[in-house]
Formats: sequence, C-alpha cells, structure tokens
Amino acid sequence: MHGRVIEKKKYSVPFLHLIALRYVFEEKPSMKDFADFLSITPPSATSLIDTLIKLGLVVRKEDENDRRAVKIFITQKGEDYFKKGAHSMTERMRKALNKLTKEDQKDLATILQKLINNLN
Repeated sequence: MHGRVIEKKKYSVPFLHLIALRYVFEEKPSMKDFADFLSITPPSATSLIDTLIKLGLVVRKEDENDRRAVKIFITQKGEDYFKKGAHSMTERMRKALNKLTKEDQKDLATILQKLINNLN
C-alpha cells in the first residue's frame, strides 16, 4: 500500500439506526406507530425495518391481542448494537465538546437551554 498505514475503522452506527432501535426498545411499536414517530412514509419505515431485520437487530411479531397487527421488537443483538453505538456517539461528542473553550461550552449550554425552553 505504498508505505501508508491503514487505520482501523472506528465503530460507527448510523444515527437513524440508534433512534429507531431506542424507539423500538421503549415502545415495541406497530409499523404505523414507527413510521409516525420518524415522520416517514410506511414504505420507508418498512425499508428501514427490513434493513434492521437483515442485520438481526429487530424482529416482527404478531400482536398477542390483535393477530392482524404486527409489532416490532428489539433483539439482544439489537440492544448490544444500540448500547455500543450510543457509547461510541457519546465518546465522539465528548471529545468534540472538550475541544471547545470553557467559554464556548458555557455559551453552547446557554443556547441549548434556550432551545429547550422554546420547544416547551
């Protein structure tokens, strides 16, 4: 490779996967609820869930109370994937924030608090 050192790729999880897995873990949603939560069309939700199923991160199961309905559940592999991805993202964010000056960190905290207040 012409003398270049190839670095091992850092563990990276698509942010959308983390959001989706967290929601599935907490809510065990129907496909409709999942699409509504992400504000995407049902076909887009199906495509995303199909990807997560192929990765072994979630499964579809019939609702015990309504056999016509299908719920989405996270697998143990999905939980592990979520935890590792969330940890990786937290570490990356921590490193990025530590590069800011203390004054910039305080300004950012103030701005974020204002955004939170405006959302409420």
